[in-house]
Amino acid sequence: MEKFQEKNLDAGNVFVFGEIHEERIERIIEQILYLSSKKRGRPKEITVWINSPGGLLQPALALADLFDHIKPKIKTIGLGTVESAAAYLLMAGTKGRRFISRYSSVMLHEFSWSNSGSYTEMASRSKEIEKTRERQTEFVMSRTGQTKQKVKKILRHEETWLSPEEAVEWGLVDGIYDG
Repeated sequence: MEKFQEKNLDAGNVFVFGEIHEERIERIIEQILYLSSKKRGRPKEITVWINSPGGLLQPALALADLFDHIKPKIKTIGLGTVESAAAYLLMAGTKGRRFISRYSSVMLHEFSWSNSGSYTEMASRSKEIEKTRERQTEFVMSRTGQTKQKVKKILRHEETWLSPEEAVEWGLVDGIYDG
């Protein structure tokens, strides 16, 4: 199996499967930095395959930042289910290179954050939560071309599920992947 994974990586394929958390994103960042720093045989494009129930937003946005600052273009392909934080990775691909497979779905919602501690700590975190909500809205606006009002409507507390066609219509992706 290691040989297979190594061949996939050298071919420019990176996989985001499962829950998004710091350790998984750290491994993916290492893979992408490895691919983008290769002198010989560096792929012109890195393909990020995504099948994830989502997870932590901040690590996903860290990876999205990296996508914007490396030389190879990033092609994203959503497979199966692309939920929550995973949808941000799907949107973060290079414009024109973001796809979703025909039988997939995308889910967006307002991010959630557990909060406990002293009153002062919770007040401080509350301010950070508001800043993160604003960054979340700005990110979706910049990737989709939608207005702030439309983005806030889709990022409401309830889950918003989109079919592949709706994801294209909304600007989350650029097309339906057909191989």
